[in-house]
Amino acid sequence: MSESSSGESSVRKEIAIVAGPKDWGDTRESWLARVPRKVSTVTFRTVKALWYGEIDDPDHWAARDIRRASQIIEARREAAALASQYQAIAGGMRAQDENFYRADIDRLERIARQLSASDRA
Repeated sequence: MSESSSGESSVRKEIAIVAGPKDWGDTRESWLARVPRKVSTVTFRTVKALWYGEIDDPDHWAARDIRRASQIIEARREAAALASQYQAIAGGMRAQDENFYRADIDRLERIARQLSASDRA
């Protein structure tokens, strides 16, 4: 795999993350049109050019902006998953012995709330 095709697949992956899951009624164009709504610095035409390899520079300003947006989306997903995991651990500790683990449960729930708040920010 050449450098440019690797860069193209990376940009395509990042565009897919920003665009989100493709619904049953989406065309490729309607799906790609979601990206400019989420990344205000890019246009639909630029997103299409990146998707179809017309712009093949992985360091193009639009590719960098889309990459940054996809990293934020991924970080929020990870924070939500971690918050959920902490809630589950706290629930297990509560079921085992709420009085004994009270300080740990409170700490885990506080961290989970903070992670959930950063997920919404």
